[in-house]
Amino acid sequence: MKLALIGIVIIAIFVVMAIPSGHSDTKSLVIINFNYDVDPGAQDYFQSVLSYATSNHDPVIIVMNTPGGYLDNAFNIVNYTISAEKSVTVTTYVPPGAMAASAGSYIAMASDFIYMSNNSIIGPSEPYIIGGTALEQEHVTNASLAFMEALGSVHGRNESAIYQMVEHNVAYTGIQAQKIGIINGISNNLSAVVQTLGYQNLPKVEFYENSIQQLESFLSNSTIADFLILIGAVAILLDIFHGSIVLSVAGVISLALGFWGATLIGFQPVAILMIVMGVALIFLEIKLGHGLAMVGGVILVIIGGLIMMLGVSYSSSNPVLNGANYAVIALEATIIPIGALYLIGLRRSVMGKPPKVGPQLVVGKKGKAVSDISPLKKGVVNVMSEEWSATSSEEIKRGEMVEVTDYKDGVVTVRKIS
Repeated sequence: MKLALIGIVIIAIFVVMAIPSGHSDTKSLVIINFNYDVDPGAQDYFQSVLSYATSNHDPVIIVMNTPGGYLDNAFNIVNYTISAEKSVTVTTYVPPGAMAASAGSYIAMASDFIYMSNNSIIGPSEPYIIGGTALEQEHVTNASLAFMEALGSVHGRNESAIYQMVEHNVAYTGIQAQKIGIINGISNNLSAVVQTLGYQNLPKVEFYENSIQQLESFLSNSTIADFLILIGAVAILLDIFHGSIVLSVAGVISLALGFWGATLIGFQPVAILMIVMGVALIFLEIKLGHGLAMVGGVILVIIGGLIMMLGVSYSSSNPVLNGANYAVIALEATIIPIGALYLIGLRRSVMGKPPKVGPQLVVGKKGKAVSDISPLKKGVVNVMSEEWSATSSEEIKRGEMVEVTDYKDGVVTVRKIS
């Protein structure tokens, strides 16, 4: 009962944190602080804040510093912005040292006004599709170019310069962007932008991504999602041997978060199939006990995670596989030998414990040979759901049915039965 109550309280806290604060009757200036990658969390963030602003007809300034991110999420944010501009004015400001790069440049181009500092950057804007063919890349680039040029045309911006941003991956400083007619002005601080727009008398309401949106951003990295699925499966497997509930609960949560991340990314079915097969092999290790199933399972999970990235339209100045991603992949690779060795040792330890079934009860019972047995070689048999060291005066092949005829010093004697 106490655990259930704690769970309800935690869920309530997250729900409250996800809801923007209530409106007042006074008109405000909404500040969207956007120092994040463009991803599913950012998309939810923009949708929430723009909805807040439009319901009260509050003007919006996006203070942007982003390297870019997922193109699909950027296009959705652009559509939210276009919809909001029917009732409010949206301005993007790129402060000193910041950038509206890649996917971020599309969001900026959708704004009614763009202001930059002397040394901030807009672009480059060329998209790419991870693992895509040349034809797929061409389709994505052409669609993105048409979309970007349409946004520029609506706001009277230099379409030739926009073409260079998308087609030739060109970026411009604030001074260059103003000179060629991409932005509306230069300003080295937000206060000056507010003054220029005539918002100086409006109270500011500032927004940042909330905890749930940050969690969505974290999980929408395919490497992270894949890692959580792998860790969840291994945790549950370990708990089967340890017999505690903590690892199982942690494992289920990790699996749930990992698959949530996979859905946020828009995974390919074959990727999930590979991951599920990998998890199945990891659990098969319970029966086999030699470590190979776990190694194969971990490899399949890693491959599935890499496949999840394929076909994703991306536009970012950050590489798809950066240092953090490589670190996670290295951690996954480390789990393979360590986890396999640990499980082998753990299983042998469990096998070495006294059987739960008393020896006086096992004589006369039937079972199955787990390994080959001969007069010169001991083997293992499974009788009454327990595995026993076994000897025999005859050749018995793995999988053949046996009957226990004697027990002595922890070893059963068996004979083959038809």
